[in-house]
Amino acid sequence: MPLDEPPGVEPVAPRDHATALLEALRAVFALVDELEALRTENRQLKEALEGRALIERAKGMLMAVRGCDEGAAFQLLVALSRKQGRKVRAVAADMTTGGAPLPLP
Repeated sequence: MPLDEPPGVEPVAPRDHATALLEALRAVFALVDELEALRTENRQLKEALEGRALIERAKGMLMAVRGCDEGAAFQLLVALSRKQGRKVRAVAADMTTGGAPLPLP
């Protein structure tokens, strides 16, 4: 025995239910994709901030040891990065953790 629809509600055909469900699933999958993209962006931003902090620390150390300004310290980091074939962040990390000696004047 079919259930009566509430007053003022037109009966919906089963095909319309399937279409509505499919649209809802598409919307959910789109939200999941967006969430994953936001998580990836968040991770990348955190890594960028951590890298920036390492670079700033390494620049400060170079400025103190070499007596140079900020621009020259950064250029030295870039030059070392190119020479070693590594990212500036990696060179800075080694410098700040004692994994590499500071280049003296």
